[in-house]
Amino acid sequence: MNKDNLWVVKHFSDLVKKYHGKAIAVVNERIVAVGDTELEVEQAALKKFPAKIPSVMRVPREEDLVCLL
Repeated sequence: MNKDNLWVVKHFSDLVKKYHGKAIAVVNERIVAVGDTELEVEQAALKKFPAKIPSVMRVPREEDLVCLL
């Protein structure tokens, strides 16, 4: 796992609260793009940081994380 992925794991709860249902791109442990699709945020991140490979993900909604036993 790279440092951006570790950052996402560390801040996952906050990301779910703030960006649920959205796609995000992370570069250098910062959110650099938020949008509706992974492609959209990846392109935006690459435009801002062409020499970096962004970590891109769709942030789940809280209800997506509920597990019934």
